[in-house]
Amino acid sequence: MKVAIDTSPTITGHKARGIGYYTQELTEEFNKRDWPVEFEFFSNPASPPPANIIHYPYFDLFFHTLPIRRTHARVVTIHDVIPLVFPNYFPAGLRGYINLFLQKQALKNIDAVICDSKASKEDIITRLSVPKDQIYVIYLAPGSNFVPINDKNLFSVVTKKYSLPDKFILYVGDVNWNKNILNLLEAVKIAQANLVMVGQALVDKNLDQTREIDQRIKKLNLGRQITKTGYLTEGDLVTIYNLASLTVLPSFYEGFGLPVLESMACGTPVVCSQVASLAEIADPAVFCDPTNPSDIAKKVAHVLNISQKQKEEFSKRSIKHASKFTWHKVAQQTIDVYKSIVK
Repeated sequence: MKVAIDTSPTITGHKARGIGYYTQELTEEFNKRDWPVEFEFFSNPASPPPANIIHYPYFDLFFHTLPIRRTHARVVTIHDVIPLVFPNYFPAGLRGYINLFLQKQALKNIDAVICDSKASKEDIITRLSVPKDQIYVIYLAPGSNFVPINDKNLFSVVTKKYSLPDKFILYVGDVNWNKNILNLLEAVKIAQANLVMVGQALVDKNLDQTREIDQRIKKLNLGRQITKTGYLTEGDLVTIYNLASLTVLPSFYEGFGLPVLESMACGTPVVCSQVASLAEIADPAVFCDPTNPSDIAKKVAHVLNISQKQKEEFSKRSIKHASKFTWHKVAQQTIDVYKSIVK
């Protein structure tokens, strides 16, 4: 069996986003071992090579990325459909909805859909009308470099590089409405905590959401408590996870929530909401009510004030939980999907 995988997300604007990361990690795992499949990787989605299966590891709701015509067996990965669950917060415009119609037409000629969580599976069934027996849930995983470290020299270098405070809570992610950053900022004010925010979008002044976040920081007089790093290399990100007192992800909704597992793999506690996919993957976390900044602040303060012994127990449980999620497992389960459609 030959499988051709579209690797264009690793060289486009998606490179620094979750889709690029997913594609990179999956293809690297396929390259690492001797699988019972022949792989070919291509970067021009319009001209896939001859193969038994074409795998498109992304699906854009409002851009026509998936060819309608079926020339091979096809697999597509749909990470989430959050803009369809909350359309008021993700306006697509007329062109976007025309493209959504075309994407839905293309999905009728797909043999299998892979998604990141049971929550996303239900949304794909409901919002995109994909039959449930064509959808396979494969949980993502933190990269192998996300581990506990105790290199004081490295800590010192990274702390100086980004002007990090001595003690801080960490947010890693995007600026979309579902990330609930405005309520997070209110919680930071209440908890009187320092917040380090990691992500390219958080420093992109061209984005309306980023400008709104900056205005709220100013209004709440949080300038001295907030540090934005922008995009980080994986090495610096791992170090900052290890330096953080906790990671916070108080999302209204998630398709997966990879920062939760990355943080846990580093032994750093997590405070997050218990919604959608987070209810599936974030078991050892302390759960908060995303609609209530006071509750987010209360849970953050609780974790910040636990004893050293409790902290160590929390860390052990987190590492053990995160270890259940590996890219080897992702790759193996993906190959199982390929096998299921090419008998």
